[in-house]
Amino acid sequence: MLTPKRGPGHLNASDPLTDALPRKLHILSVIHYPVFGGPHNRNASVIPLLADRGVETTVLLPDEPGDAADRLRARGVDLITLPLGRIRATSDPRVHLRFAANLPTEVTQIREVIRCRGIDLVLVNGLINPQAGLAARLEGVPVTWQLLDTFPPWAMRLVLMPLVRVLADSLMTSGNAVATAHPGAKGFGERLISFFPIVDADRFRPDSERASWARRELGVPSEAVVVGNVSNFNPMKGHLTFVRAAARLHATHPDVYYVMLGGSYAHHAGYLHRIRREIRELRLDGRIAIRDPGKQVAELASAFDLFWLTSEPRSEGVSTVVGEAMALGLPVVATDVGSVAEAVEHTVTGFMVPPRDPQAIAAASVSLVENPQLRCQLGLAGRRRAESLYDATACARSHVQAFDAALRNHDRGATRIAQANTR
Repeated sequence: MLTPKRGPGHLNASDPLTDALPRKLHILSVIHYPVFGGPHNRNASVIPLLADRGVETTVLLPDEPGDAADRLRARGVDLITLPLGRIRATSDPRVHLRFAANLPTEVTQIREVIRCRGIDLVLVNGLINPQAGLAARLEGVPVTWQLLDTFPPWAMRLVLMPLVRVLADSLMTSGNAVATAHPGAKGFGERLISFFPIVDADRFRPDSERASWARRELGVPSEAVVVGNVSNFNPMKGHLTFVRAAARLHATHPDVYYVMLGGSYAHHAGYLHRIRREIRELRLDGRIAIRDPGKQVAELASAFDLFWLTSEPRSEGVSTVVGEAMALGLPVVATDVGSVAEAVEHTVTGFMVPPRDPQAIAAASVSLVENPQLRCQLGLAGRRRAESLYDATACARSHVQAFDAALRNHDRGATRIAQANTR
């Protein structure tokens, strides 16, 4: 399996990984979620680097309420929206029947986009929504498919991965563990490329003045130890585990404060209500702040002294927010899910703990709460690791490598079909 190169450098026409690409390439990147998150952030970060090499990108989003479209447009991304459905985590058969009924229309609409925009390659962001992959195949356009997390149940991976193997010309996975978690992914061989998302280490950096401002903004005492989390409020992120871990740590260290930064989803409003109720029932009112950071993640997260990632067993790939936390110089206590252990080096940049174990999270945090020198030591190591692993050029090279593999594989397939037709 090919893995992305790491280290400094610039993506340009002389880069050996880009030489095989045509001088101009138009990508359609399809994301099925309207609320800004990891895939949107990665696309917005990598698109300008790809543009330097002549790779033009159009992003397709669902036409429904959410902040992703406005935030991507604000960053100069060429964007279009369509009514796009997505598979939901529900047992209600009506939801799935509605998705299936709309699938042909959505595939047709994406085919029209491919034709009208002169798309050369389709990038599918995530396993579970195959509309773009089907549209690309019907239009004879190569596909790079990205597996971004481990959220889909095992049964769904077993059902959908054969389709991915048929439709995809190359495969990208967010860390090696995500590839291992998807049956058949390793069978792509050299067409399988593992990547880390991008973290802007200039924006996410330790800054004492910004930290003081953030604490005032969040209403946190300047001398307090602050434990923080950044993630949109949806159940896979394990916010209830965060609250329960806070209650256990509060029992022995009552002066610690906690902050959860994240956007909310209309269809997860009940989940946010459960989190607030849990805070009240555990008598943590006034100790846990909840805030939508909007575009101020780096600024507000500067208030933290350590970072908790409390995600559920089926959730992450390589977490962008973990890279951002390490770039801020924060030690990380993270649940061992997805590919997170490929980012957090246990006992060096933080601690890995089992998922859904509030006591383990609290216990791993005690030494960090009590020892500012240890926080500094692990935070500095994390900063160095984030600069290496979450490097922008490395991520862009991985995308170019995947596009090149997709184009070459598609060309070979077209050649085989042409030869068969002439026999």
